[in-house]
Amino acid sequence: MKEKLKNLKILFETELKNCENSLDLKNIEDKLLWKTWELKEILKWLKNLSVEEKKEFGQESNSLKVFIEESLKLKEEELKNAQFKDIEEKEKIDVSLEFPSENTGHYHPISITSKLLEEIFISLGFKIEDGPQIEKVEYNFDKLNIPADHPARDVWDTFWISDTINNALEDKEKFLLRTHTSPVQIRTMLNQKLPIKTIVPGRVFRYEQEDARHTCNFYQLEWLVVGKWVTFWDLKWTLDTVMKKLLWDDTTLRFRPYIFPFTEPSVEIDVSCQICKWKSWTCGMCSWSWWVELLWAWMVHPKVLEWCGIDPEEYSWFAFGMWIDRIASQRFWISSSRMMYQSKLKLNEQF
Repeated sequence: MKEKLKNLKILFETELKNCENSLDLKNIEDKLLWKTWELKEILKWLKNLSVEEKKEFGQESNSLKVFIEESLKLKEEELKNAQFKDIEEKEKIDVSLEFPSENTGHYHPISITSKLLEEIFISLGFKIEDGPQIEKVEYNFDKLNIPADHPARDVWDTFWISDTINNALEDKEKFLLRTHTSPVQIRTMLNQKLPIKTIVPGRVFRYEQEDARHTCNFYQLEWLVVGKWVTFWDLKWTLDTVMKKLLWDDTTLRFRPYIFPFTEPSVEIDVSCQICKWKSWTCGMCSWSWWVELLWAWMVHPKVLEWCGIDPEEYSWFAFGMWIDRIASQRFWISSSRMMYQSKLKLNEQF
């Protein structure tokens, strides 16, 4: 009996060593364990043995069975790894090789300008924030000191979400397409620790009459600084630095007093028209005035800070916004913002 078990083990090890694929492995398994099961034939003889012999040979038989099963599993794993290695070798790709590509497309002027602005502000220590384009009235108007009866709401010419959705909601819970990126400033102040230095680039929507400077869908970038001893001078220095880095060193800014309902004080800012400066003719972008309105800025009203849980006696903030598409027009000498949204390949292929 011992001799039979020994010979069976030698037979198994020999066949397993010569096994080259999963089919051979399956045949070995069927032969030794399942179909013909040579080990089973040996176990039949156990009934003819004494009790002591049954204990001895039964243990040896079970040990052999466990050895065969475990060896088959290990061999199966080995064959799989070898197969995968062979596939990897045949299908490997050297990703470091240069691959000549054609017609890879072009960056849009707005994308280029947004990227440049983000890089400039990051170099000045600002973080980038984002928010939903479908916004609630509470964040778009109410928390910015523009209540429902305020005449300033008419200025934004808002796109409202379907009445079937908004009719069932309270005024502050109603949805609209955000008219500016200022709601992200509110969300930032509610969720972040002080001090705050952040910029908010994004798409906004207003129902406007389109001309060289206005479109109903455009891109803004607003920035927000909340801290102690923040003054209007800090705002002016930052604006001047950013615009000279983005455009040219001889760019001139003109500050004009203006009223925004959620600010105190506030200004609109014109920039010397870059198109007229480099061309021999004046353009429609600046309405032939040599100045184009690109920015607006303000110190935020104390009420807004209070609604966001910030003590206006201890902290102050300043913020400004800009039209990215108008700035792109100035940087790349594009005479009308409308061209940015007309899907003209002739424009994009220049970049």
